[in-house]
Amino acid sequence: MNKYLLKPKLATVKQAFYLEDENGNMVYEGKMTKFKFFGASPFEIVNHITNKTEEHKIGKTVTIEQSNGIDIIDFLSKRSYFKYDGKKIWDYLHDLGIRIDSKLSGNKVGMTYDITFEGKPLATIATSSPKGKSLITTDLYYDVTCEEKDLDLVFLVAFSIAKTEQTFYD
Repeated sequence: MNKYLLKPKLATVKQAFYLEDENGNMVYEGKMTKFKFFGASPFEIVNHITNKTEEHKIGKTVTIEQSNGIDIIDFLSKRSYFKYDGKKIWDYLHDLGIRIDSKLSGNKVGMTYDITFEGKPLATIATSSPKGKSLITTDLYYDVTCEEKDLDLVFLVAFSIAKTEQTFYD
């Protein structure tokens, strides 16, 4: 298994997501090529290992909160998604055979996501932060562990988790 670090850049108009290997080399990226105020924006998705480039239409993140009146629990009932080439991302991944099991990370603040594909382990994604910074005060990074051959699918899952900032998955 290889280790990677996903660095989302969400605070800009043109969002971008960079996946680096342990040596800091960019191996994958997804970046908005043109911001569209209405509708989906084109994203260029590049696998730098295979030199494969694809363009996809990525919609704005939509968040629905189902308040139950108990503030501490409210964040657990938040549901976020975006459309990926016209289909809700979680439906798209589910139809591919992806399942995500999320849990609080053991001894640190954050989440761990165990990803399976057609019932077999595919990857682990865990929230992280830049060295020396707190998860509470900075944008989240994500530690990604997977086989290099699975990067196309794993990058899309990590990209989706980061873009939606979804905490728990069903």
